[in-house]
Amino acid sequence: MNPWFAKTVILLAYIVMLAIRAPHIRRSRAIPVMKSRKGPLEIFLLTIAGLAFVLLLTWMATPVFAFADYPLHPIPLLTGALGLVLGLWLLYRSHADLATNWSVTLEVREKHQLVTHGVYRWVRHPIYLALLIYSAGRPSCFPTGWWARPAGLPWLSSSPFAWDPRSA
Repeated sequence: MNPWFAKTVILLAYIVMLAIRAPHIRRSRAIPVMKSRKGPLEIFLLTIAGLAFVLLLTWMATPVFAFADYPLHPIPLLTGALGLVLGLWLLYRSHADLATNWSVTLEVREKHQLVTHGVYRWVRHPIYLALLIYSAGRPSCFPTGWWARPAGLPWLSSSPFAWDPRSA
């Protein structure tokens, strides 16, 4: 199976993730920040996550990692694509349910409220679960081995255990 199938699936998933987040990023910038917990550690971890995406794009656009490639098989590709779709759906629902309470970093915005409806009724941190499912599905789509497995996981270090907004 041609590796461009995998590259197309992963690129489309990345574009969908950006499309889900873009309107929320714009909206959150318009709402005043009441309390920020953004610090050097968070900036460092976000930088690592950004570098992981650069690695992904490097794999897609150049032959730099071709030495680690193995044949792409349909079952892992479909399994990974299912994980990407499920993760993206949960990410979309999480952002929609949070509405104006969402922000890129750990911040409490003006008129911030605890959200307990929608997917937040069932899962305390559905965005982190969505990213975990998405990150678990993505390596199955890669027709490459060792380096792709952890490439989507830097976000774990800025997990929901880092800060609880209710303690603010």
